[in-house]
Amino acid sequence: MRIELLVGAEEFWTRMCEDLRGAKESAYIQTFSFEGDRVGTRLGREMQRASAADRRLFIDSYSLLYHSDRLVLGPAWRSRSLRTEVALTHRWVRRLRDEGVGVRFGNPLGPWPIRLARRSHKKIAAFDDRVVYLGGINFSEHNFAWHDMMLRVESPVLARLLSDDYRASWVGRPIAFDRCVDPFRVLSLNGRGNAEGFRPLLDAIDGAARSIDVISAYLSHPFTGYLARARERGVRVRLLMPGANNKSNLARHMVERAARAGFELLRFPGMSHMKAMMIDGEQLVFGSSNFDFMSYHVLEEHVVMTRDPDVIRSFVDRVWTPDTARSVASPVRSSLGTRLGDAAVRVGAGLAARLALPTEGARRSVLDPSIRRT
Repeated sequence: MRIELLVGAEEFWTRMCEDLRGAKESAYIQTFSFEGDRVGTRLGREMQRASAADRRLFIDSYSLLYHSDRLVLGPAWRSRSLRTEVALTHRWVRRLRDEGVGVRFGNPLGPWPIRLARRSHKKIAAFDDRVVYLGGINFSEHNFAWHDMMLRVESPVLARLLSDDYRASWVGRPIAFDRCVDPFRVLSLNGRGNAEGFRPLLDAIDGAARSIDVISAYLSHPFTGYLARARERGVRVRLLMPGANNKSNLARHMVERAARAGFELLRFPGMSHMKAMMIDGEQLVFGSSNFDFMSYHVLEEHVVMTRDPDVIRSFVDRVWTPDTARSVASPVRSSLGTRLGDAAVRVGAGLAARLALPTEGARRSVLDPSIRRT
């Protein structure tokens, strides 16, 4: 198994294009957002040129609601640039379908709150049951401009597992599982019974003895509560958050939680879209989840846990050490603004909890003997 940590969109793009161009049988890409800007155009052209027999692009229907962090059906629609980008997005979808590329929008929108809230937040790329990418990068200009990472893994077992997951999502039946593919434990959350699915991560937080280092732009309930409990035990908790956050209420909420629980707060210059957690310097958690209330209650996510020393060393050397060196230790003070932001997030978390759906039947990875850890 070969594992590469790719920091920044261009590193990811370069390696992914090499694998996409070399794929012969299948090329599967799943993204939370796809926009018809320069990045979306680059991806469209690569998908057109790819020679894989089965080429598919799976986009969550979030991209029908939001473009460049702006609500399409709102005041932003007055912007000519937004209208142009939306039109280009749909033009690229039609063009790709005409060229034989399967394009599908997942989780169709509907009038009920649960139909609006339930989204697939997964980001993967899988090629020929040989190599797979996991992480947090979407295909749009503003996402490519953010600080982020992806993991590239050459593993037929892991690639087949996530290709099966992809195909299940493609037909509208996302699956939940907990599988070990050495050196990774992969949690797939399908938006039903996510609280149960997150249990391995929450148990790991509860088991921390010395330190928990978190990188997140949107950290919130219930993860902040578990981190606060760790801090009460004397565990050092450091939170690296973006200095320029695209979600202001969540930024204020994180400061308020840090002030109440005694977290150390570091602010990264600009927008970091990273999502990672390192526990006692011995376990790394990453994937698509932001460790937030939406992931915990309703979103489809991938969470990957590993104790592999080489992966952790690469993360420390390429992400944690340089990012903390660039960041500024921030005074942690409660204020009216942070309390209001915290209250808004708690209301949102309460609404998401009301929308949470129970698991459909038993979780297969636990009770079904046909699903074995590999």
